[in-house]
Amino acid sequence: MHDTFLNERIYESLIRLSNENGISRLRRVNIAVNTDSHITENSLRDHFSDRGSKLIGDWTEITVEKRDVGKLNAVINSIEGESPDE
Repeated sequence: MHDTFLNERIYESLIRLSNENGISRLRRVNIAVNTDSHITENSLRDHFSDRGSKLIGDWTEITVEKRDVGKLNAVINSIEGESPDE
C-alpha cells in the first residue's frame, strides 16, 4: 500500500519536472528509494502506463537504486528527456 502512494508521488514529481523543463519523453531516469521499498523499474513503468502517460515508454532507461533515503521517500537523482521539437 505504501509503495502505491510512493509510486504516485514519483509519478507526480516526474510529470511536474518534465512540464517545467519542456520534456515530452523521458530517456533516462535515476531514482533512489529506501532499501526495504518495493519500488522497481517495472512498478514505475506499470504506474505510468496505468495512468495513460506517454512520458515513460520502451525508450526509457530506468535505474532504481536502493539506499537509506528514509521510509516512503524517493530521491530523483537525474532525468534526461527530449522536447516535442526533437
